[in-house]
Amino acid sequence: MSDVLGAGMLTGTIAGLAAGAIDALWSWGPAAQFVPGFFAQVRFVAFGAFTHAAAGALAGLIVTLVLLALSRASRLGDLMRFGWREHVARRARDPREAVGGLALLVATLPCVGIALWIAFRVTTKFVTGRKAPDLVVIVAMVSTLVAIAIAIPVAFVIGRAIEAGLRRVAAKLPVLASPYAPILVAFVMIGGVLAMWAVRDWETARVLPLRGPLVAIVGLVLAFPAWRHAQRAMTRLQAVRPVIRAATWAALPIVLVLLVLTTGASASVIKASTAYSGLGGLIARNLRVVFDWDRDGYARFLGGGDCDDGDPAVHPGAPEIPDDGIDQNCVGGDPKLTRSLGEVRFAPVPAGVPKDFNVLLITIDTLRADHIGAYGYARKTTPNLDKLAAGGTLFEHSWAHAPSTRYSIPAILTGRLPLDVHYDTSIEGWPGLLPKATTIAETLGTVGFTAGAITNYWYFDRVRRMDQGFTEYDNENARLHAGVPNAGPEQTKGSSSAQQTDKAIAYVQRNADKRWFLWVHYYDPHYAYEPHPEVPSFGSDRVALYDGEIAFTDLHVGRLLDDLRAKGLYDKTVIVVTGDHGEGFGEHGIDLHGYHLYAPQTRVPMIIRVPGLAPRRSSSPASHVDILPTLANLAGAAATADMMGQSLVAALAGTDLDRVVFQQLSFEGNHELRAGASRDCHVIYNVSPDTSWEVYRLDRDPLETTDLAGDDDACSETRREVERWFDAEQVPHGAAEALLKERPTIASPLDADLGPEVRLLAVEAPVTAKRGEPITLTWTFEAVGTIEPGWKMFVHVEGPGKYFFSGDHRPSRPFEWWKRGQFIRYTTTLMVPRNAPAAELTVWAGRFKGAKRASASSPRAPIKDNAVTVAKIQVVP
Repeated sequence: MSDVLGAGMLTGTIAGLAAGAIDALWSWGPAAQFVPGFFAQVRFVAFGAFTHAAAGALAGLIVTLVLLALSRASRLGDLMRFGWREHVARRARDPREAVGGLALLVATLPCVGIALWIAFRVTTKFVTGRKAPDLVVIVAMVSTLVAIAIAIPVAFVIGRAIEAGLRRVAAKLPVLASPYAPILVAFVMIGGVLAMWAVRDWETARVLPLRGPLVAIVGLVLAFPAWRHAQRAMTRLQAVRPVIRAATWAALPIVLVLLVLTTGASASVIKASTAYSGLGGLIARNLRVVFDWDRDGYARFLGGGDCDDGDPAVHPGAPEIPDDGIDQNCVGGDPKLTRSLGEVRFAPVPAGVPKDFNVLLITIDTLRADHIGAYGYARKTTPNLDKLAAGGTLFEHSWAHAPSTRYSIPAILTGRLPLDVHYDTSIEGWPGLLPKATTIAETLGTVGFTAGAITNYWYFDRVRRMDQGFTEYDNENARLHAGVPNAGPEQTKGSSSAQQTDKAIAYVQRNADKRWFLWVHYYDPHYAYEPHPEVPSFGSDRVALYDGEIAFTDLHVGRLLDDLRAKGLYDKTVIVVTGDHGEGFGEHGIDLHGYHLYAPQTRVPMIIRVPGLAPRRSSSPASHVDILPTLANLAGAAATADMMGQSLVAALAGTDLDRVVFQQLSFEGNHELRAGASRDCHVIYNVSPDTSWEVYRLDRDPLETTDLAGDDDACSETRREVERWFDAEQVPHGAAEALLKERPTIASPLDADLGPEVRLLAVEAPVTAKRGEPITLTWTFEAVGTIEPGWKMFVHVEGPGKYFFSGDHRPSRPFEWWKRGQFIRYTTTLMVPRNAPAAELTVWAGRFKGAKRASASSPRAPIKDNAVTVAKIQVVP
């Protein structure tokens, strides 16, 4: 039996080795971004081959075990052996008698496929909009069974006719009678259907992660010839003693793992494999699980980044415990508890600036800086923006903090980094703003501005409160952009630039007697790109269509600027233009935007024209969070600790300073990225799941084609700044204030034990609440013991009719910081949903880690499923 298992494992090893090498060689050129030089790239190919060989060995072993179990422990094995012998016998007599199975397959696949498609179309109309999940599942199951039950008899009938045709062909092509022919034909048929779908829906298919499945299919196909090589090896090993053969099979996976660890010891190889292979990063990620000794989700090897694999509280992304002498997150050392809010750097406003200026903020979706004429682009895409830049200040090094609208617009509006915005997560889908978030409109409102916004995307719906501070808020033109069926938010169709400008001109006319702030968002450059006859065509390829969208948007931005000139307001208006993020066109193998911090996705224009100031090009790095403090500084509003950017007034007046602007990105799958950009450098820290650094010299390599992370001297100061900032960022807000100096006085103690380490002393909550408004809960705890990392609080709010919403959170002073005898108090904010019933709601709370809850007990409050009742709140109209 060991020989059979060994043969299966060897088959998978050979097939995986070949598939991995093919996959890596496919990316030989692009991988040079991380592994420049011939020998480094050879190592990258070797790593790809060995990782796939290891995965193939495991897959081969599992498949062989399954087949052995089916063959020896079920009647299916008897049936398979009988069918094989019968097929071989018929083929020996006459190849024409051995094509029945192939004919049945050729008939069955399309019959079943068509039947399932019809069932899907029919049942979709019936179940769409139904709010009974059980009914939907039952209908789907029944329709599937009915479709298959109808398709199979039809396939048998059609199969007979196909067999008659194949019998005539098999006389000349006996290969059709091969027992492997049905498998090969099945691959061809399924592959053909998928290829036709990809051609028909190429715009959708091209953005899907299809390379991994393709590599897996290549490995599966290669397994058939690999099986023959494995059989030959088995024949040669038969001459060796059984104990040596068994040792050989046992040594094979060990050798493969050692080869993977050896070739994958280079961080550059891991980065190249993760970025430019179909399965290399995924395989390495799963192999790291084996070497994660402390089970904290990070390993020391293969890009795991764990600097202490014996302590589960130490790993990249771990919350820092300040002043304890331990570097919990493996970056920047041990931070201090006192947080620096950063200087907002307000500067004196030059005397030539009008005292009563208006403010126009123009945000343009998906606008790369390097596709604008004023930034050096060869095509004449932006004559109007170029004219504006010629009369204002163009920031040569300007950045978005994140590569998507969902993160960038809140950062622009509130002057806070994307992951530090005060979000309302009770809203379905992308979150909105909490009432405590302060917008540009609210800031300028304190010094007499009336504010208006003209937007055009579903995300800007009023439910997300981006309308805070705006007297007029118009998102009507969102109707002009429709989603594409079966595509995500990355793809829409429609146009609204002309209508946006029409509304903006009307707003200026209506508010001619007021001092106004107007925000206008233009959306047209967002994918999918559409041609516009109003502007010259640059061609039909993707980049040309994108440039056409920019030119069309620029045309209508120009109409708005011309209207200001005609009304005599141009020289009385501060104008700010920026893009919310960029767009990828294959750089780093990436199209579109949303999941990377590279320059194509995050380097955006920043043009600010202030009447009375001389035009110039500024070398000061600038970012989205600088817009709010800059406008506040110019308008005479007060600086606040909530502002995370810096005023650019000094740069507007002629004084440039180098600095590092920071970037944040977080998305599903534990993907955490941070970065910093200075004049000459862009440093990216991939925190998880594949921990690594990337370093690019922008002055020499603006498209970031060569990673210099292996050179300790390259951009060293920028990297240190990113390390210091990331370290400080990991200290939770309010951590210091949460620790009380002594036991607090509590009038009505709750005394609920949430496990043996934590006692919940009290929760202060309002008696009543209103729909759509926030409520504040104040939590007071006593630390009874030491708590391991990873625990959080769940907060479930329940009402009549199974009504439910939650406020799960990690305490502002994380549980793992707590020490026996300490008292902790902090507050959390919950948004009462707008659809909350006008009834009494019960707040349940407890402690959880993953799917595990700490045992809960209390002498004074009800307990249910290890949750304690901590408050009752009446929702009033």
